[in-house]
Amino acid sequence: MLRGPLGNNKYKPKFSGHDTFPFRYAWLTKFVHYIEDGNLKKIKEFEQNKLSTIADFGIGLNMVKSIRHWSFATKICDKEFKLTDFGKMIFSKSKSFDPYLEKSETLWLLHWKLASEPSLTTWYYIFNYHPSIIINKEKIINELISIGKFSKWKGMSPNTIKRDLDCFMRTYTFSSKKGEITEDSIECPLAELGLIFPTFSKNEYEIQRGPKLTLSDKIFEFALNDYWSKQNNQIVTFEKLMYDFGSPGKVFQLDEKSMESYLEKLENEGKNFVFNRGAGGLRQISKIKQISEIQLLKNCYKKVA
Repeated sequence: MLRGPLGNNKYKPKFSGHDTFPFRYAWLTKFVHYIEDGNLKKIKEFEQNKLSTIADFGIGLNMVKSIRHWSFATKICDKEFKLTDFGKMIFSKSKSFDPYLEKSETLWLLHWKLASEPSLTTWYYIFNYHPSIIINKEKIINELISIGKFSKWKGMSPNTIKRDLDCFMRTYTFSSKKGEITEDSIECPLAELGLIFPTFSKNEYEIQRGPKLTLSDKIFEFALNDYWSKQNNQIVTFEKLMYDFGSPGKVFQLDEKSMESYLEKLENEGKNFVFNRGAGGLRQISKIKQISEIQLLKNCYKKVA
């Protein structure tokens, strides 16, 4: 039996919604500004306002649908398309942190939002379940089909999973055929994170597990606090932070040395978390106090504003 969220008999898989498009650089900003301009009703009642909404965005129907999908998937809006504090603080017209996606902090935050919860099945499976650093597209499709059959998932087919996996790969990799990185070769800004690269084998990619040079201590703390909010314990083991579903270790694909380094820095600050090393190699993390997501988000941009 499959463990974790994907093994829950109430889990509903999602392999669509993006219309095969990864999100582009300006899309999330456009969405936030569009809602701020008073167009919430048009977005909510999209089927009745297709033509005018398409004209407003200046792109095709499928792309507008994709913008709606990614805006909710990245948690910049809720199910009713109302802007979240997270979305407004990063992308708003006034006094936002990074409306044009110029900072790596924003890219890591968006990746965390996409891969730390099981709402996007392919994203969650690859970062939290897949045991190998090698991503073979055919094997991933077969693995998801097998899981789906065992769990009696509805609304899935090999073609649906293939399209979703193709979109996933285009989210995190460059499209350049010669290996040269140019502005035109980046479909989605998350490719800049360097999490996944093609190998020399056809249809195979490699996850870059280990240190992440652009992943700041404050982004790690934001993710740690978010992960902690879903736990029922005051103390979490090092192993859970490394290997649990939806944990910082899994979502950011860290190795143990990198995880220890982040935790030691938080320990040295001594404000919110304590990293304890006990007898027999036991390593535990304690939370000193409750911290708001808003404050932690502000902290993420203090040094890069």
